Amino acid sequence: MISEKLEAVARGDLKRLIINIFPRSGKTEMAVKLFIAWGLALNQRSKFIHLSYSGDLAIDNSAMAKEYINSDAFQKLWKMDLRVDSKAKQKWFNKQGGGCYATSTNGQITGFGAGDTVARESKDFKGFSGAIIIDDPNKPSDTFSDIERNKVNIRYNNTIRSRINNPRETPIIVIQQRLHEDDMSGFLLAGGSGEKWEHLNLPALDENNVPLCPEKFTFEELDSLRQADPYTFNGQYMQSPTPGDGGMWMKHWFNKKSLSEIPKIDSWQLYIDGAYTKNTKNDPTGLMICAKSDKNLYVLSAVSKYMEMPELLKYIPEYINSLGVYVDSVLIEPKASGLSMAQLLRNQTNYNVIELRGKILRESKIERASKSSPYIESGKVFLIEGMWNEPFLEQISKFPLAKHDEYVDLLSYAIDRDLFSKPKAKIIW
Repeated sequence: MISEKLEAVARGDLKRLIINIFPRSGKTEMAVKLFIAWGLALNQRSKFIHLSYSGDLAIDNSAMAKEYINSDAFQKLWKMDLRVDSKAKQKWFNKQGGGCYATSTNGQITGFGAGDTVARESKDFKGFSGAIIIDDPNKPSDTFSDIERNKVNIRYNNTIRSRINNPRETPIIVIQQRLHEDDMSGFLLAGGSGEKWEHLNLPALDENNVPLCPEKFTFEELDSLRQADPYTFNGQYMQSPTPGDGGMWMKHWFNKKSLSEIPKIDSWQLYIDGAYTKNTKNDPTGLMICAKSDKNLYVLSAVSKYMEMPELLKYIPEYINSLGVYVDSVLIEPKASGLSMAQLLRNQTNYNVIELRGKILRESKIERASKSSPYIESGKVFLIEGMWNEPFLEQISKFPLAKHDEYVDLLSYAIDRDLFSKPKAKIIW
């Protein structure tokens, strides 16, 4: 299947191709090292740019493609002379002007273009003139960093895609194991570049749990990986980084009850995780109303809204009143926008506005979720039945691989404030 797509690229039938497949599948061998060597065999003037999250990995791949070209087997079929001055692994050329430049996705690539400036005249292999090949653009350790993921995606739009010599003809190939809903593959498939992409998606198991390549991974081996780390398995092996119920928090950990079935609660709290913008490419503002009773946490409602600050200030009282409950305090994370929101709410409403404090604000989202997991798994968090339940559960069950996580933050704050046992002060006699 990979060969068929790569050949379609070489014929000019595909201009943008994304291949998602599990690690150790031979994707780099086929789609980078062999494809570069084969492309230069088809047309010795072909020019390639090869990128990876690691500049060293990209250079090693480029060097191996050059070794294949220098091999006796290759030279016997396709005589090709490399330039005497092409000793470098990062950038090398043959005497016809074709070659490869390799670096990291964040590396310097100005001054070199992939493909030919002349439009191809035929739809066979010999019209091929090179490509940009991006293999594993995201560093695995940056999976949970919004800043690092966005940096790579922005660089694709601002720099990488411009390094093609013919925008209408030169293809771009992305090969990747999925790491996050908003990794480069997810960004491009969601229309982040405005281009149409062909998508070859190859999960390790099909819908009947039959391995794609049992010679590489048996079902028993894959199932063991799934049991040990469900959300990593869903991303890197199943190419589905937003598992329905395989993240850090499981849907079935949450109990659902009607409002009439829970203890009587006189006052509730509203938690706000603010973004305060209408830009749907950013995170929305999250609001959650909950209360503690009998050592349990009851969540009455949770919503996400894309609103500017004035619109949100008007919405908050409407939201509370629509639920018909008394909210005695509004708790806000005191980041830059949160401080403004707290000040405006104090000036314009009678709510008791509290800025969240404590160690939890210095912890990562993963740390917060990990600390909250035992309370959720032990059945201490109840959801009041409502239309909001499914969107809420859908998001939190995908964490930490989902694009948005405001509900995870809100619930972590509430559990930390209401359920964590607080150490009692020591009395010294």
